[in-house]
This record gives sequence, structure tokens and C-alpha cells, in this order.
Amino acid sequence: MAPIPKRHRGGRWILAAATFAVVAGCASTPSLPQPRSIITVTGERLTADPQAMFDVNEWIRPQLVEIERNPSFLIRVIQENTAHYPWSTLELTGDTAQVTVQQGQADTETPFLLYAHFRLMAERGPAALEPWLPEAFDATGFPLERAILERIADVWLLGRSVFDTNPFGPLDELLYSREAGFLDAFIFAAQPDRFGAEAAAFVEANPELENDFRRWFQRVFEREGPGFIRTLTPAAEPAEGPTR
Repeated sequence: MAPIPKRHRGGRWILAAATFAVVAGCASTPSLPQPRSIITVTGERLTADPQAMFDVNEWIRPQLVEIERNPSFLIRVIQENTAHYPWSTLELTGDTAQVTVQQGQADTETPFLLYAHFRLMAERGPAALEPWLPEAFDATGFPLERAILERIADVWLLGRSVFDTNPFGPLDELLYSREAGFLDAFIFAAQPDRFGAEAAAFVEANPELENDFRRWFQRVFEREGPGFIRTLTPAAEPAEGPTR
């Protein structure tokens, strides 16, 4: 049976963001809840800037409305038992994107939907992407992916620090890597088949950074590199998600 299409806003925290936006519209000084520090089990702590989180919330809301209401494209969300990165199961076919999220991790749907939307608009061309990614609307390849993942890291920081979303390994790896200055190294390690030439040039220009990244990752996540690189097997069958 085909996956059931879902066009919705995602996890509970983005609904909370919309509620705060309505309240803010009635106030002289819009505000969000004060960000709280987030911490890994190994003690690595992040603290978000309140103004930065307000800015992220401001650009998220219209993009999610676009995803939900624009009839010219469809983003399908299906569910399976495995945790993975947003790019691992993304499928783009014409005006349709399909993305897979882990069952029981509703909070991850918002960043996964946004990632799919960025990639789908990039397929349509610079004019379609510019309203949503003006800083890199005409980029391609690795620079485009990097710009998209900067945004997704911001989204996850908003969710974790402001709306108390649950930890989720793949997105936590992305966020902490970006905050520690290892975004490029993380992308090359987590997407080994996509950016071979760029990865080789990066290692040549930064011969010690790969070891630095490995040591940092071991300290923060207790393993030497990204832990959710997807390997498809016949048993990895996705489960259909409920409609909303």
C-alpha cells in the first residue's frame, strides 16, 4: 500500500510556536519562552541566544504554512522504526517529496519537513528557493546542502531550547557539530557518497581537522563519527503514518 500523504505542521512544539506568535501579535513586544540550556549525557551543554531563536521562529512559520497550503507540490511523511538523518530516505519525484521519520518521534517531523521542502524547492530552481533560502538560493552541491543544514540546525536548536523537544540522536549530532565548528566535517562524514570531491579537498586543506572532529565526537557522543548512516536491508520496511 502506498504511503499516506500528510501535509501538516509537524510536532507539538511548532504548534506552540504558532500559539506564541498569535499572542505576540497582540503585544507590544513579541516574545518566546526563554531558551533553556540543553545538555548531552556526556555533559556537553549548549545555550541559545533568545533573539536568534525569535528570528528562527519568524522564518519557520511562513514556510510551514507554505508546505501545508501550496497545492503545487506535496510532501509525504511516512514512519518507520529506525532513527536516521533527514537526507537518508528523502525521495524527490517531480513535484512530490517523500521523507521518513522515526515512529514515536513526532517532534522531528518539523525539521524533516523543512529539509524536504528546501530540497524540493532547489529542484525547482533558484526562483522557487529564494524566498526560503535567500542566502544560498542559487547554490548547488555541497554549498547548498551546507546552507540547508545550517537552517535545520537552527530549527532543532529552537525546538530543543525553547519548546523542550525530546533529544533525537541524528539531529543532535547535526546541531552539536555545527555549534562546535565541525559542520563541514560532519556533513562529509554523514553523507560519504554525495560530496566525494569536496570531501577530498577539505581533508587536503585541513589535514588535522578530521582527527580533531573524531576526538570531539568521541568525547561528546561516545563514538568516533556519525552513528545513523543508513544501510537499507530487505527487513527495513517503512510503516505508514496516520493521517492528521
